[in-house]
Amino acid sequence: MTDGPSEEPRFSPRPRRTAPEAGRRDTENALTELRAIVRRTEIVRDAGRDHFADGHPAYDVASMVILRLASLLERPELNMAHGPLSEDEVVAIRTTRNIAAHAGYRGMNDDLFWAAVTVRVPDIVRRLLEHLDDDLDDA
Repeated sequence: MTDGPSEEPRFSPRPRRTAPEAGRRDTENALTELRAIVRRTEIVRDAGRDHFADGHPAYDVASMVILRLASLLERPELNMAHGPLSEDEVVAIRTTRNIAAHAGYRGMNDDLFWAAVTVRVPDIVRRLLEHLDDDLDDA
């Protein structure tokens, strides 16, 4: 044990990334997340509509699909909400996220939720993947 403060710094910051490096990394991370969302939509679809209800694991996976997608759209460095999606699509994703996160499943229409996760989201994610792939090609 020492009597005084240590001379060694407790923390040493990493050098900041340059804007092009940071932008490319953000895009790569978003692509990885979008691919994970695709896998989750496939899990929900493969479980089948007959089992899609509160309490079934596929329902929880569907909620995660919406939560993660909405989170990505809110990241300003990706600027995805203003790319290939309509304002109505962005609002629908946010609204569905708010219902899943705050109102609970009792506020969710299961048929609409199923269609959103198994039909609409895969199409949205496909367009976002194309948009981000184009961004990487331009970088």
